[in-house]
Amino acid sequence: MTRSALARPNPDSVERVADVQVTDVTLRDGGYLNGHSWTADRAHAVVRAVSAAGVRRIEVGYANTGAAFPSPALLGDLVAAAGPATVVMMAKPFGDEPDWAALAGLGVGAVRFPVAVARAAELGPVLDRARRAGLETAVNLIRVSSEALGPVVGAAATAAELGAGALYVADSNGSLTPHATDELVRALCGAVPVPIGFHGHDNLRLALANSLAALRAGAAHVDASFDGIGKGGGNLVLELLLAYLRSRGRDDFTVRPLAPLAQVLRDETTTRRRQESAAWAAGLFDLDIDQAGHLFSRSFDHILAFVDAAPHRDPDRTGDTDTPPSLTTEERK
Repeated sequence: MTRSALARPNPDSVERVADVQVTDVTLRDGGYLNGHSWTADRAHAVVRAVSAAGVRRIEVGYANTGAAFPSPALLGDLVAAAGPATVVMMAKPFGDEPDWAALAGLGVGAVRFPVAVARAAELGPVLDRARRAGLETAVNLIRVSSEALGPVVGAAATAAELGAGALYVADSNGSLTPHATDELVRALCGAVPVPIGFHGHDNLRLALANSLAALRAGAAHVDASFDGIGKGGGNLVLELLLAYLRSRGRDDFTVRPLAPLAQVLRDETTTRRRQESAAWAAGLFDLDIDQAGHLFSRSFDHILAFVDAAPHRDPDRTGDTDTPPSLTTEERK
């Protein structure tokens, strides 16, 4: 094949990068690596660097988990540091609700609600209260790889009918493949009248491939974090995503502002990142990362024995996923 032929990709296979919105999730999802114990200085540095890189949506934490981060005072400061970027918070929908008006008053622009597919129909009241406070609302359907396609699409349509302004699917278990991602996002784009977003985890080192498949299929939003830090196998690497988008014509993105902080964050999260040798096993068998916690404390020999002993997968699930391995009493400890 000639070089010129390689330079002319099939338009049907090209990612739709012109209008994609990137959401940085370093402080929120990456907070799982340090117990959400960011210092004010580090949080400011992350927000300033991400905004300077051209990212226009920055998720800074949970609004209602009882955690001390971010405090109201720090939240207001982070909004100021974000400049033109919209500050986003995640809120668990069925616990104690934050003061939505107070969040809006501090400058938070949007809130995302993570919810299991089976509970999407219960979101109406909380979506309504957040919207009435002036906040953009989005729904994150979690662990979609463990569900059949029909229920995921149905839950997404229900969430949109209840007032969600955007609908994200989260590959929480890090088990999706590009093919499954494409099928899922195409189905959502055809059935749901709001923008679709994709939140990938990198257990199988497919976060970039899956995110690009989501863009090809019509997704408008993609999540990423500094150095991919995040729960379990981590997230899509922000630096890689922005560099990719820039190489495809998105001159509004630049990676240079991220350089001074990237190695610092990597060094500060080394301890948890050493546990990633187990993340691919969890992703391979579509295990909820909390259920797979026992793997992260075991030796690599144990992980390999666990993989060898696991049953085959069930291809009828959304992510071409298999039945998760049965855990013995000893393995659950």
